[in-house]
Amino acid sequence: MFGLLTEVGKRIATRWFTEVLLPGLLLVGIVGCAVALGHGRALDSDALVAAAERTWARLQGHPVRWVVESALFVAAAGLAGVAARGTGHLVQRFWLRERHLLPPSAQSRRGRWSRHHRATAAASRRGTEPVRAYLPQRPTWMSDRLRLVEARVHGQYRFSASLVWPRIWLLVPEEAHSPVRHARARFDEACVLAGWAVPYLLAGLFWWPASLIGSATALVAWRRARLTLDEFATLVEATIDIHWRTLATALGVTITGDALSAGEAALIEDRLHKGG
Repeated sequence: MFGLLTEVGKRIATRWFTEVLLPGLLLVGIVGCAVALGHGRALDSDALVAAAERTWARLQGHPVRWVVESALFVAAAGLAGVAARGTGHLVQRFWLRERHLLPPSAQSRRGRWSRHHRATAAASRRGTEPVRAYLPQRPTWMSDRLRLVEARVHGQYRFSASLVWPRIWLLVPEEAHSPVRHARARFDEACVLAGWAVPYLLAGLFWWPASLIGSATALVAWRRARLTLDEFATLVEATIDIHWRTLATALGVTITGDALSAGEAALIEDRLHKGG
């Protein structure tokens, strides 16, 4: 047990160092450049060297001050890392929100720029009738992508994906868990990366090169989040497609035909709702 706890502690320390402290040190360094240079001398390397020399001269011959300020620098980096990761979770909630932030009147003014209108127009150009449940309904593409799993599963099998997914997850073999976990972990990492973009954009208010770093980071994070969330949603839907019969068998529901009948789907829903 002691060896196990030691190994776990090493892994946690390594992860904290690489994912929190090192990026935090870089962020604190960028903030220092913003304070020392500002917009007027944003790319003045001589001014940056002069500021570093003044700092070195102030610390030289004062070992206690050196230790204290170094400790404060590391602590600031750690706090910045924790704050950035917390911001990433807020970004994730913003991307996956279910309600619009704008009032209905402001939404209606968006008109032909809305995703719902564009999807309807694309279906019209193809000469097809769009499925109402599959049209965009939520404020973000990512939130709609998760909603689409529920809509497609209910349209095909007549039961709720949110109800059957936890049970199917317990029934599928371990090798089926790994792709889903990895896709979700990569999505979470993309959200954390977006959280790191926020303080860089704030630093850009005082030093414009930081805004370029923040913008590039935000763009990469947004793109990664879309790709990984799409992969995660596809894997969840595929797992339900493949293993819904296993769930029906585990619940004692007999499937008589090749497809799930309305009565059988209602029986599965009744079992999962506990007769509610």
